[in-house]
Amino acid sequence: MNHASKIRQGTTLLGLAGLLALAAPALIAQEPSAVKKSALITLPFELVASNHMVVQAKINDKGPFRLVFDSGAPVSLLGNKAAEESGTISKSAPKSFLMAMRGEGKIKALEVGELKAKDIPVIILDHPTLKALGGFLGKPLDGIIGFTFFARYRTTIDYQAKLMTLEPVDYEVRDLLKDLPERLAGPKIAKKRVLAPSGLWGLTLGEPVDDGKGVSIKTVRAGSPADAAGLKPGDVLTTLDGRWTSSTTDAYTAANGAIAGQSVDVVILRNGEEMKIAVKPLGGI
Repeated sequence: MNHASKIRQGTTLLGLAGLLALAAPALIAQEPSAVKKSALITLPFELVASNHMVVQAKINDKGPFRLVFDSGAPVSLLGNKAAEESGTISKSAPKSFLMAMRGEGKIKALEVGELKAKDIPVIILDHPTLKALGGFLGKPLDGIIGFTFFARYRTTIDYQAKLMTLEPVDYEVRDLLKDLPERLAGPKIAKKRVLAPSGLWGLTLGEPVDDGKGVSIKTVRAGSPADAAGLKPGDVLTTLDGRWTSSTTDAYTAANGAIAGQSVDVVILRNGEEMKIAVKPLGGI
């Protein structure tokens, strides 16, 4: 299927669990500036042997630096050398004993191709995984651009063309680490999140297919929006509104964001062939 629908290939370099012991400072991404809200920006990237996306970027008019664009990383990160050379942090800034961490900094200006973004908060440290991956690839890697950058944009990846398309969006980035110590030390209280579509679709879902390409459509109610659009039982729902739906949770999460009364593109597999169909969910309760 078309891998331009949503990011799924590659491995997350910097998981939240790997940062728990770092006691990193709070990071909040700012609104994208120097980019119009309606602008679409296309960036080329290098897909390296580990299936990570790597770009060459200028930081504060210095560089270029090789950065991993990792949509799964909860923060953005620069190694000490790159942070000093780019002026993100002073060369005299003290290092902590733990993993040569220098605290937080801020990339004042990031330039990748036509993209110009400002005020991206980063953690300054020499992450061992980043160093190991750079050694494996034969070229050093200078940092990771993660959630504090990607949350500013709706991102589409075309792995065949090796192109990334970014569309600025209005989204307030959650402060992922600010209350981390309190959450770790506090009582463990289970929280529930209820997912439900915001409109009526008229279909029920079955089980995910074995190859992970999507989730099967179990039933379609006669006269429903799904029926009117041409969806059928047995179809495999692979994306909904540009989001991968490899599980029922994925499908409900995507449907939760669809607006009743507005057409939404869904991609299905029918008899092994990919089809794009527009469905207009109805309002109701």
